[in-house]
Amino acid sequence: MRRICFVIAFFLISLSLSSVHADRGMIPVSPEVSVYEPGQKAILAWNGYEEIMILSTDVTSSQETLVLEILPLPSKPEVEAASFQSFEEIQSLIWEEGVNQFYSTKTEARSGSVEVVFYEEIGLHNITVVNAGDASDLVSWMGSFLEGSGINEEITLRNFESVVEDYMNRGFRYYVLDMITVSSAEKSVDPILYRFNSSFLYYPLVISSPIEGYTEITLFLLTEGKIDRDYWPMQKANYRVLGGGWQPIEFVLSKGELSKIDLRIGDNFQHSAWLTVLEFNGYLNSLNRDLMIPGEILNPDATINVEMTVPLPLIALCILLGTASTLAGVITTLLITRWKKKSEKTS
Repeated sequence: MRRICFVIAFFLISLSLSSVHADRGMIPVSPEVSVYEPGQKAILAWNGYEEIMILSTDVTSSQETLVLEILPLPSKPEVEAASFQSFEEIQSLIWEEGVNQFYSTKTEARSGSVEVVFYEEIGLHNITVVNAGDASDLVSWMGSFLEGSGINEEITLRNFESVVEDYMNRGFRYYVLDMITVSSAEKSVDPILYRFNSSFLYYPLVISSPIEGYTEITLFLLTEGKIDRDYWPMQKANYRVLGGGWQPIEFVLSKGELSKIDLRIGDNFQHSAWLTVLEFNGYLNSLNRDLMIPGEILNPDATINVEMTVPLPLIALCILLGTASTLAGVITTLLITRWKKKSEKTS
């Protein structure tokens, strides 16, 4: 097991696995109900051309209501079930690295410019993926979608329409619509895995900006190169080292460790990957930029400092063997020299 070259005093941020945070724009079906997102948590594994995004959500509402979540993506995703074990495994890996405490049925239909490309029920999720090219058409389609689901309450995107228009102007055409029921009791929603092609590491933040309230966002990034700096509004999460000072939570995971998080993540990388933890603490309406990191910014040549712990008896044995080998070499050389001299005299 790798041993980091300093001792961890305590973990700076508080990232509770039971206090995870929502990750998509959420619209209450009943407009008078105030829905807020306690926060966001995700694992993002990007190999330079394909991203695996695992999202886990805890949500609450002032009263029980249906909530439609929206997740804009740069390309058509594959949608599969995931497990909380992925987040628990990352927690375990961070502990091993020295952190003292971690709290941290397909159908096809069209309506204007909106095309349904995927639908499936996964646990408590009713997930629909649509391809849309116009924000107003998407809003209209969502109204029909809710009515077809037996929901009579009216829904309005309000501020979300301008946000969706912004995503469409940037070329985002695929939107995941996830219908779940939330109540005043905060509860976890089973994680979902999205796999999609992307030329950059991506996580949507702007889609949450129309929602009121304060949030905490924690992103676990897995990349082939090292992330050398913060990406506003996200900052590197830190731990404090013994004797003062702070160090970012970032280290290399082997292919085997990546597979422990999720086999699909392990298959997404040829060898190892950097784990970097980013965080955001602030108001949702300040999220005016998505996390988008191009591959050329990552540092492929970065290495980590590793301290090798070798038992003293083994060190002594290596020295002894080295001395014996040197002595044997000297004796062999002397014997060969004497033999050559005798051969020359006899000839």
